[in-house]
Amino acid sequence: MNFQTMSKQRKFILIASAAGVVSMFLPWVSISLFGYTQSVSGMHDIGILVFLCFVASGALAYLGDQTKNIDKTKWGIVLAAGTIAVLSIIYFYFKMSESIMGSSFVGFGLYISAIAALGVLGSAYMLRSPTDNIRDSFNNIKKDIEGRMGSAGAEKPNDLIKPNDNPGNPNSTV
Repeated sequence: MNFQTMSKQRKFILIASAAGVVSMFLPWVSISLFGYTQSVSGMHDIGILVFLCFVASGALAYLGDQTKNIDKTKWGIVLAAGTIAVLSIIYFYFKMSESIMGSSFVGFGLYISAIAALGVLGSAYMLRSPTDNIRDSFNNIKKDIEGRMGSAGAEKPNDLIKPNDNPGNPNSTV
């Protein structure tokens, strides 16, 4: 990997994904009770989904021809992963805000992961190729999935057994 020749889109996605992965191990919630303080990192609950989104975004930015922007299929997956990460972080924030009763607070790791998730989403979208759009990207993903499903199930159950292929049948052509 030559970071200098890498496309700007891939660089920013990789940097934001790396920051997001690191933020998962920082305190997301700190709880104080009777003078004792305990911090909890993002590697629990919905944070694991956010972690997987960061890893997927970083891996997709790393794979392929690094001098060009991410292709349409991978671009759509990175957008989806960034969106899932942002929405999950917002959900976690409001869930923790409702349950906080003055003795706990949201940690700085959550804020860093939110900025990183917005960085993945923003850099993937704003630095996209001029021909990339969301509809074409998701159509490419759909075609790719349909192509893989079609090649995996190439033989249909009705094609496997024909009336004359039964070895017990005296009229069989086998």
